[in-house]
Amino acid sequence: MKKHFLLVSGLLAVATLTGTAWAADKAAGWKNWADHAERVSAAADTGDLGAVAQACQGTTSTIISQGFQFPYWAQMLPQFCSVYKTESRKRIVTMKGWRAECKLLGSRMNSLSKAEPVAEEPRAEPLAKHMAATLQALDVRECTHKPERERG
Repeated sequence: MKKHFLLVSGLLAVATLTGTAWAADKAAGWKNWADHAERVSAAADTGDLGAVAQACQGTTSTIISQGFQFPYWAQMLPQFCSVYKTESRKRIVTMKGWRAECKLLGSRMNSLSKAEPVAEEPRAEPLAKHMAATLQALDVRECTHKPERERG
């Protein structure tokens, strides 16, 4: 009976330590996400594509290397970078490409706008909503009117 008690006590101790470690990992992961999102968002606010490209480096690893799965809206950090950089470049685009880009832009914007409060990191929700607003401004600028075609 004493061995059984010691085994159960040991398992409870390990479970408690594992839960505590997981909570600490989750808090650290959310802090990393918010720090990175803050840099990306600040760079996007400047409108400098070079600064955005630099701030966006490593966004994918921020999402996948934290030891837990972020909610879908938080997984949009690398996609925000991709869509923002694509839509901010001046280029000639086909009508089919324009529609696809605008659809993708709207999808990423909608996902980020569904951000919810995160107990471990209070900056996460407002940052995601700010990024959604940034994409909304791009949507208004780039997607409300069909692109003009070059005339030759």
